[in-house]
Order: sequence, then structure tokens, then C-alpha cells
Amino acid sequence: MKGVFDVIVAVISEKGGTGKTTIAIHLAGWRTAAGSDVMLVDSDRQGTATYWVEVRNDLKLPTPSTVQSFQRSLRRSVLDLTRHYGELIVDVGAGDGVGIESILRVADLAIVPLQPNELDIWTVGLLDELAGDARAVNEKLDVKAVLNRAPTHHANTDAQAAQTALEQCQYIEATNLTIRERSSIRRSVLAGKLVNEWQPRDPKGEQELGAVYELTYGVTVSGEMFGSVAV
Repeated sequence: MKGVFDVIVAVISEKGGTGKTTIAIHLAGWRTAAGSDVMLVDSDRQGTATYWVEVRNDLKLPTPSTVQSFQRSLRRSVLDLTRHYGELIVDVGAGDGVGIESILRVADLAIVPLQPNELDIWTVGLLDELAGDARAVNEKLDVKAVLNRAPTHHANTDAQAAQTALEQCQYIEATNLTIRERSSIRRSVLAGKLVNEWQPRDPKGEQELGAVYELTYGVTVSGEMFGSVAV
């Protein structure tokens, strides 16, 4: 774990709907609030991260720089950007095998969000293979999985089944982090905000996404960042 020394952080998924963009924009938003020189690279053709930045700019909220780059040009673009920005967060398109393979070869850390269901679990094997191939040329690469959009009903056992499947991976590290399906998270993103800027406040959503931030950077989200005022 390289913590605050991570320069290139990628959020990747083989399947859509895992909430990877939500994680990417929260990492970028909180790093911006912490005063870091951050570039958010939107490599998903849906452009959700770019839309979020545009809405956030209209709200006059602290906003990371952003750029779009796709597939084969992604690796070159990312390496060029490291000359100008202290930190990069890359939101790679779901199922973009070329983009995923490209970014894993230069990333310091890749976060893999998975929904705790069979369809998402089936994709883990392919991602584990890609991570292994990338590690052969990028020894510094760490790949960590988090469960996202998990049911809020704690009697549901899908999350435990997903954790068991992740433990079979050779290159993807299973974590004990679970982000539940919460309307506060979904609505805040659509409104161009971070979960801690949404009203009414949702301490559980803030804590769950904050844990991913701590996993990524080795530091907690500060009280000032969690104290942002909704617009």
C-alpha cells in the first residue's frame, strides 16, 4: 500500500452499473478539497464524470480538472498528464478491455468495485488475469476490490458470497469494504455534489465512501471536507 504516494489511481470494471464513476468522482472531489493538484481522466464514453464536473462548475463548488481520453490513447495521455499534475484519477469505461489493459500497465493502484451478484462475480476472473499480465510489466501495481451497491438489508448473504469469490483471486486483493445502495449517494452525484454535500446528511454513506478514500490514500477524509455546505 503506497498511500499518499499513489500518483495514478484507476477505477475499473468489466461490467456496467458497478458504481465506479461514483467512486472516481468522490476520490477526485475529496483530493481537490484537500488541496491536491488532481486531474480526473474520464475514459468512459458515457461521460458521466465529465457531466458531474460541468454541473459542479455551474454550482461554483471546488472542482477537479478533467479531460477525456479513450482506449489506445489512454496510456500515452495519462503519462503526459503526470508531467503537469500531482495526482491522476482515471475512470475507465466498463468493459473497455483495451483501456483497462492500457491503464493497468501504468497505474499505481486500481480500485475494482463489484456489485455482490453472480454476474459481477463472473467478471472477476478476467480482471484478475489482466491484473496478472499488467503486473509482469508494472511491478508497483496494486489492485483492490470493494463491494458496491450492496443491499442495505444485512440479512442478505450476497456480499459474503462475493467476498468468498474474491479470495480466490491471485492478483486482486479482497478488502472488507462494502458500500451500500444509498439514495444519498446516487442523488448527490446527479446533482453535481459529493455525498457529504447532500442534504439531509447521510453519515453511513459518508463513512462508507470515506473508507474507500482512506484505502486509496492512507489518510482519512478531514472534518472540513465532510463539513461542506450544500448549495
